[in-house]
Amino acid sequence: MANLNNLMSTMTVAHMDEQMTSQKSVPPESNINVQRNSLSFTLRLPTEILEAIFIHRARDYHSEHSRVSVYSRIHNPPSWVNVSYVCRHWRNVALNCATLWTYLFIVSPRWTEELLARSRQAPLKLRVQMEYHYRDNIPCLLFVDQVMNHVERIQELHLSLPFVVRDNQVFSKLSSPAPCLQKLVIFAGEVPPELEWSSALFDGDTPALHTLELINCSVSWYSFKLSNLTTLILRHVPARFHQNTEEFLATLRGMQHVRHLDLVYALASATGFLSSAAFNTFQKIDLPHLSRLWIAAPLSTVVALLSCANIPLQTEVRLECRFKRGPSLDNYAPLSSLLAQRFNITYDQASSGPTIRSLVIMWGEGTLTFTASERDCDFSVSMPRTEWGCNIPLQTFVNFGYSASTSDTWRNMDRLISDLVYRSIPLTNVESVHVINPPFPSAFWRKLFGHIHNLRYLKLSGGYMPDLASVLALAPHSYTKNEGRFADRGPDPVPAPVLEELELYNISFSASLAEGLTMDPPAADAQSLFDALCTRKESRGRLAVVECFATMSDRDVELDMVGRWEDGHFHVVEEYSRPYHSESESSDSSSYSGL
Repeated sequence: MANLNNLMSTMTVAHMDEQMTSQKSVPPESNINVQRNSLSFTLRLPTEILEAIFIHRARDYHSEHSRVSVYSRIHNPPSWVNVSYVCRHWRNVALNCATLWTYLFIVSPRWTEELLARSRQAPLKLRVQMEYHYRDNIPCLLFVDQVMNHVERIQELHLSLPFVVRDNQVFSKLSSPAPCLQKLVIFAGEVPPELEWSSALFDGDTPALHTLELINCSVSWYSFKLSNLTTLILRHVPARFHQNTEEFLATLRGMQHVRHLDLVYALASATGFLSSAAFNTFQKIDLPHLSRLWIAAPLSTVVALLSCANIPLQTEVRLECRFKRGPSLDNYAPLSSLLAQRFNITYDQASSGPTIRSLVIMWGEGTLTFTASERDCDFSVSMPRTEWGCNIPLQTFVNFGYSASTSDTWRNMDRLISDLVYRSIPLTNVESVHVINPPFPSAFWRKLFGHIHNLRYLKLSGGYMPDLASVLALAPHSYTKNEGRFADRGPDPVPAPVLEELELYNISFSASLAEGLTMDPPAADAQSLFDALCTRKESRGRLAVVECFATMSDRDVELDMVGRWEDGHFHVVEEYSRPYHSESESSDSSSYSGL
């Protein structure tokens, strides 16, 4: 039956086309056009499906609205509005869909009234992007002034404000209660430090609020009703609006539904609280729904929050710790203890908690990333790494400030890794490690291999090549050239005994470039590394050298190759050359002599 109906529709459309062709001009409103359009499959979609499509398109535009200039928004209405001009049926559906017109956009006052009328009494969504020049903001201010007469209907409000916007221009309009407001996002840009906005936006009456995001805002964020909050994002809160630790914890206790909590330079130091009687008797706050936690604050504040809240094991945690007067070697102990309590879980808890499988160390930057995915070491690390849902249970960043010397940085990093990695995090399941800007001292590598017994994949990227050869070799080198292998070594334990792959990316083997930068000299040639891998007769593996550099025969050459070690031998599987190399450099096999 369906096929028969389709055939009949096709025949009818074809007949109408013949009629329209026989006429010299057919007005769009003619009966033939109307009848033909009524037979189109697209134009015969049910009303509820068309409404869903229209709303989806309007919502997509609304989320990208901040990228469009004020001038463009005023003179070029959103593209989704065109659905009301396709045909009579689509126009009727669009005009009768009140939700479609709740995604307000900046237009003239007359058309703003029309949009408000079409939306009837449905909840409104606003996204206002101000410009830097007052003259350009006049249409925005008129729009805000007009819409704020309906503040009781506003469900979502996004405001992006430059530094020239003043209190009496926008925030004086936000003084009435907002009973329907669910999401409030304000980005204030470069606000003068002396500027203070209304003490309580919406008179603090926001009972439906579930998402609050304030960036660089001089407002008392804690004046809102927060009992239903699921997302709280506070970034760069001016110091005069910082709560002390006890006040913040009291506010946090009232947010039992919170799922996402970002506190970036929003909290004061908790040094006094940690030494008070209130801290010793504090009853922990339960946050059973928390899935994402990001704290950037003084180390004392980080310790206080982690100590005073019960955070679920599956919560993704980002910690950025700062020091006022520079770190001391004893600063990390409280944080180390808290992480040890969090990750040294019982067998019964293991099913609901994270299993650390990969570790990324950004040397000198104080960044440690722990992931629960196998071999999750290939990403480019930046701190804070704010991507969520990437199976990263923990990332820590310790801001050392400006160290007096390289040795100070080395001691701080060594102590940080010892406290926060070796003494806090279970490393039994770690199989992948990525070290960025690797350190030179062999003591670091011996300690690393000594604690991570199941290491299968090791990646080094950026900086200069450390003396890894002396650590990976089973004994001091005694290469037997006529046999092309190392002699037997005896019963010494094998470092990283199950290592299967070593990757070097953008590493320099040039000792001359690293002079004066290190405590220990780097390995000056790649050959010593190849020779060391030959000693690993109990295991076999793959070496990848990508975009690396070395000085060989008084020349700087680029190393791009793949090799394998097995049975006391090392051999090159593939070598690569790049198009911008000279022919002699790309084809010179002497660079790998002795392989």
